[in-house]
Amino acid sequence: MPLIMVTSAITTVFEVPDGVDILRVRQLGLSELGDDEDATDAVAIQHDNVMSQIYLGSAERRTVSISHSIVDPAE
Repeated sequence: MPLIMVTSAITTVFEVPDGVDILRVRQLGLSELGDDEDATDAVAIQHDNVMSQIYLGSAERRTVSISHSIVDPAE
């Protein structure tokens, strides 16, 4: 059976006070984002539901992965 990859990208931009240390934000924020298994599961389930509806239940998930980044959009 052929493979199809479904990708969902969510980008959120925040306005923060001057002087905020991006390295500190990364250190604190990435660990919290990585620990949120419920959010990963919710996206995977949404993908499963959509693909199963399209393929009448015969689409089977092989893998799922999620990555997080915290960046300065001006860089």
